[in-house]
Amino acid sequence: MKRKFHVYRIPFYIGLFLLILLVIIRALLPFWVRDYVNRKLSEVPEYRGHVAAVTLHLWRGAYQIHHVEIVKTTGHVPVPFFSAPLVDLSVQWRALFDGAFVGNIDFFNPKMNFVNAPSKQNSQIGVDKPWPQKIKELFPLKFNRFTVRNGEVHYRDFSRKPEVDVIFDQIQMVATNLTNSKKLSKTLVAELQIEGRPLRVGDLRAQIALNPYAEKPSFTLRSEATDVPLVKLNDFAKAYAGITFETGTLKLATEMTSNSGRFNGYVEPVFDHMAIFNPAHDSDNPIDFVWQGIVGGLTRMIRNQPKDRFGTKAPFSGSFEDPKTAVMTTILNVFRNAFIQAFTGTLSENKKDLPKVDPEKKKD
Repeated sequence: MKRKFHVYRIPFYIGLFLLILLVIIRALLPFWVRDYVNRKLSEVPEYRGHVAAVTLHLWRGAYQIHHVEIVKTTGHVPVPFFSAPLVDLSVQWRALFDGAFVGNIDFFNPKMNFVNAPSKQNSQIGVDKPWPQKIKELFPLKFNRFTVRNGEVHYRDFSRKPEVDVIFDQIQMVATNLTNSKKLSKTLVAELQIEGRPLRVGDLRAQIALNPYAEKPSFTLRSEATDVPLVKLNDFAKAYAGITFETGTLKLATEMTSNSGRFNGYVEPVFDHMAIFNPAHDSDNPIDFVWQGIVGGLTRMIRNQPKDRFGTKAPFSGSFEDPKTAVMTTILNVFRNAFIQAFTGTLSENKKDLPKVDPEKKKD
């Protein structure tokens, strides 16, 4: 009887052993995933990535990466390329009912720093072929949707005097139908919507429709920026153009179409009530004094006087390997704005307004 009793307990001990093994694997799994993520992020040439921790959510088919940072390892770049306190990668469960096994990626409070410098070692562009491949290796599914919540993007130049830091903050971004599948959408076109604040003020909105699987870039872009005080651009303007703004606001409209790597479009900047050069505090350097006086005088004369508006429309075309700008047309458009009809710095009125971005909204 004693031997028979122990035989009956064998399944219990096996089950207990398997349970303990599963608990141990579950406890160690986040550390294995963390080490895997760190290894993959550090395989990109000239960059090193690190994450502090990984949290698994098996019940919703997701894992979260905490405190990720990617820094450049060559040259001297004092700011990281990318950082975020939280990145969430998950299965898009609603797509399963349509027969598609795809995923979402959500970035919370991310920051990116693009750095311009005289040397490549000290520059930080970061957008290159290894990045999409490494992101794919972090998640076994194709991403169909991604969002950015409260992001920041900086353009920096530490080699200029003054140093340049052009910031876009409070960025909300939603991209849908990235798998280019009619199972999940009525169209094969992916859509990207963006909004944010240029220079911590004003309003920027953009809408992009693209073919994510085209061999060469194929997309349409529409964007508007409004209510940007020109004095916020003074470090940039002083560093690159040797001028400073006293008053005024900027509006900027852009439209661009690209098909198989060849593109055409325009940029339409409009400066309202713009004032450049003030002798009271721009007379320290004689060269700057003369230069700013010339620029300020010309822009005051060649502007639309009734609206007090200086502006132009700059067409561009070509390919990404050989872009071209229509310089003469841009100059002629300065006079057109001044003496014929003022540009608006906004998209055509007969086109649909750019929508407000809502990362919480789920779109099929």
